[in-house]
Amino acid sequence: MLDELRNRIDLIDRDLLRLLVRRMEISGEVGRSKRGEGISAYQPEREEEVLAGMIALNKGNMLSNSALRAIYTEIMSASRALQEPISVGFLGPEGTFSHIASVRHFGHSIKEVSQKDIPQLFVNVEKGVLDFGVVPVENSMEGTVNASLDMFRHTNVRINAEILLKVVHNLVSVNGQAEDVSRIYSHPQPAAQCRKYLSMRFPDLEVLETQSSAIAAERAASDEKSAAIASEYAAKRFELKKIATHIEDSPNNITRFFVIGTRLSRKSAPSKTSILFSLKDRPGALYKALGSFSENGINLSKVESRPTREKAWEYIFFIDMDGHAEDKPIKEALDDLDMQARFLKVLGSYPACREVL
Repeated sequence: MLDELRNRIDLIDRDLLRLLVRRMEISGEVGRSKRGEGISAYQPEREEEVLAGMIALNKGNMLSNSALRAIYTEIMSASRALQEPISVGFLGPEGTFSHIASVRHFGHSIKEVSQKDIPQLFVNVEKGVLDFGVVPVENSMEGTVNASLDMFRHTNVRINAEILLKVVHNLVSVNGQAEDVSRIYSHPQPAAQCRKYLSMRFPDLEVLETQSSAIAAERAASDEKSAAIASEYAAKRFELKKIATHIEDSPNNITRFFVIGTRLSRKSAPSKTSILFSLKDRPGALYKALGSFSENGINLSKVESRPTREKAWEYIFFIDMDGHAEDKPIKEALDDLDMQARFLKVLGSYPACREVL
């Protein structure tokens, strides 16, 4: 019976391979057409459309939507690489949550390029050293990543897509024994997100700051007396064992990332649009600016202010809204805002993320 079932699976696998090869052949033709029209191989709106369509067809089947998404992400990654190899930068080193977000969004068929910090990532995308970059913009527990918002002002990059990544923190060490730990390495943000666990379980231990969770794991791997707060990916990379998992204070710990590039994404549904602007110094300026969106029935999902650092009490505003910049209501609101603003920069309209990865 078992042999018969395995034989049936073998036959199905052969059919799958034949269809995958045919898909790649057609994908190659698509790539030639894209190059002829000057279109990038990476089309996030089309990829999201394919994923959403397959998930809609998958209702009631045994295959989970997350598994289906992972499979098709890799299929599209291989197709994209056949059309045009692309380089993607992330906040390194390998094993950080930025790296994990990059792989889960783009798949493995890309050139992964570790970047030392957020400014370097933005500048290298702007200069064309990298085709795309994956940057953290906010966390559901710790709020906005200000370094990313600041770089949108100082570089001419565009938002092509957003990624929502569920963050799971693990305490790991060489032998996985809590009683052997005398120090803990962590990036400041994961440590802040695990305050309750650390204060209850290790109230007297020093938490030593590192530049990333991957570096924390690397430090712990070199010393049996040390532990690290790190991702499962980083733990596997450095052959560390888990002391505890899911040590974050909140189970709803999600980090939002942007995929940045130098081109604008094409229209898709549903979409989001992000903008930066500053206002002239006069009474009621912000009220009037936000009123443009209310009058046009536009939902603002995020409003954030940042000091310009050029003049005291002068601010830059960052706004996310539901919809595309080409939609008539948004276009009218932006035209109205442009007349009121000191400056206005549309960072991009991009596919709204439908699933936490």
